[in-house]
Amino acid sequence: MRRLSTVLILAICATVLWSMRPRGVRTAAEDIVPTVTEHQEGVLVLDLMDDLTPDQVASLEATLGMDLELSTPFSADEGLYRVKVSDLAAAEAAAEANPLVENAEPVRQFEALGYPDDPMYDKQWNMAMIDAPTGWRAGGGKGVKVAVIDTGVSRVEDLQGIRMGEGATFVPLTKTPEDDHGHGTHVAGTIAQATNNGLGVVGVAPNVTIMPYKALSAQGFGSSDWIAAAIDHAVDNGADVINLSLGGPYSEVLDKAARDAAKKGVVVVAAAGNSGQRGVGSPASAEEVIGVAAVGPEDTRAPYSTYGKGVDIAAPGGDTRNHGTDGGVLQDTIDGRGGHAYQAFQGTSMATPHVAGAAAVLIGMGLDAEATRDTLLSSAVDKGDAGWDEEYGYGRLDLGAAVTQTLVRRNGLQFLVGGLMAMGLAILASLKLSRTVPMVAAAALTAGGFFFLPLLPIAPNAAIDLLSRDLLTWPALLNADLAHFPLWVSALLPVAVAFVFGPSKRLGPLAAGVAVGFGTALLYGAAAGTVDVWFLGLGLDKLWLGVNGTICILAAMSVVGLQKLDHDGATA
Repeated sequence: MRRLSTVLILAICATVLWSMRPRGVRTAAEDIVPTVTEHQEGVLVLDLMDDLTPDQVASLEATLGMDLELSTPFSADEGLYRVKVSDLAAAEAAAEANPLVENAEPVRQFEALGYPDDPMYDKQWNMAMIDAPTGWRAGGGKGVKVAVIDTGVSRVEDLQGIRMGEGATFVPLTKTPEDDHGHGTHVAGTIAQATNNGLGVVGVAPNVTIMPYKALSAQGFGSSDWIAAAIDHAVDNGADVINLSLGGPYSEVLDKAARDAAKKGVVVVAAAGNSGQRGVGSPASAEEVIGVAAVGPEDTRAPYSTYGKGVDIAAPGGDTRNHGTDGGVLQDTIDGRGGHAYQAFQGTSMATPHVAGAAAVLIGMGLDAEATRDTLLSSAVDKGDAGWDEEYGYGRLDLGAAVTQTLVRRNGLQFLVGGLMAMGLAILASLKLSRTVPMVAAAALTAGGFFFLPLLPIAPNAAIDLLSRDLLTWPALLNADLAHFPLWVSALLPVAVAFVFGPSKRLGPLAAGVAVGFGTALLYGAAAGTVDVWFLGLGLDKLWLGVNGTICILAAMSVVGLQKLDHDGATA
């Protein structure tokens, strides 16, 4: 048993350490690398009759006047050969006419079909800079509502198929939140542009629900009370993130609305401004708001980006002055003539939705608003002076690093602790191997899931999203708020599982493991402050999580006791 314990501990630690390996920004080319072959002009592929003898192949070579080579060392059984010829058409016709040849054709070159398949993705330097693909594999913001308070949002070609809420308009003489300017639709595209749909470009968090709010006019201006009213409406209708790609002089009305939203557990993100000078305006300057500066393709502060107190983070905003349209942030938006166009914009307005989308990804992974903000800032790429500085805040957004930090520090740690705790209970009870292994595995996976899956260079899919999560955050796949429902973040489910399946010889160890793993996640949420609980505040949420986590562990101990009695009785 001690040898088994040592092996399991080493295996768990190795998994965690592997996931913590240094990672750079991954590009699309690194995600799926196609086989590179030189252009092979004049190469003919022959599929011969199966199981030809060497003499028959030699006779065919003499007849055709060709020196055949096996396509690969494994092609002899299937008779796949290739030959380089000067007259491809004539050689193909001669080979096809021979009864020993089943098929003959010029060699065809294929390539891996990468993810995503959006044809202009290679022009989106900004998505590679923040490592958007890792965010897609971590759920892409599924179950999260993002309010875009702007000039409105229109469902252009590349926003077809995304989730879009009803929204509202606060601009007089307008009836719907449709965009009549282009700014808001472009911003919404950066957050949630339809991804891997074979059209246009991609978004940071394509699985979110966009809540379109029109608070800026067709000229791009809006009053402080319109915007404040839109913020209040968004909060009342369940927004998890609010994107404010706008700014202006100090307004207590607007700042208060933003502060109140943040106090209610909403991540509020706002543009620092485009003056190119010191002096961040409202609402980005509010302490509770994440103020966003801009960088260009060279990953340095864009010339127009406002700096100073109030800048918390920087993100790709573009620089068309020094790099032309290729240096802008490319998204689909209205063209002002009743159609749409893929346009490259620049500004801190373009930087802000990158951060809003990143926040949505983390919230979709089960983090609350405070933990989301802390993770975004602590994982940012430090630029300028060490630590905070007035040009980049705490650094440039790195979604890949934020996701990795969340997976390793939360899921990975929970995986390790859950597994070790289950192993400790099993050792104390002297359970035999056949019961210890399933108990430890169930505890580790319930507590942390296959947390490393989103870090692998594979295409996003629903299975990865589900299996990489701890059980506690599964409801977030439907709605981010459900992962904070009091009856879910409690001992109710583990105790029920322990009561029903605990006495079973086969299922009892799994039930004990689930109780240990769920309890581990609850206790971590209480200790780290990463889980809010509905209706509870002033520290009561931590008390709730701590008490229920302890009950889960006690339930697991009772199941282990039953398993020990069953084992002792069977060997008596």
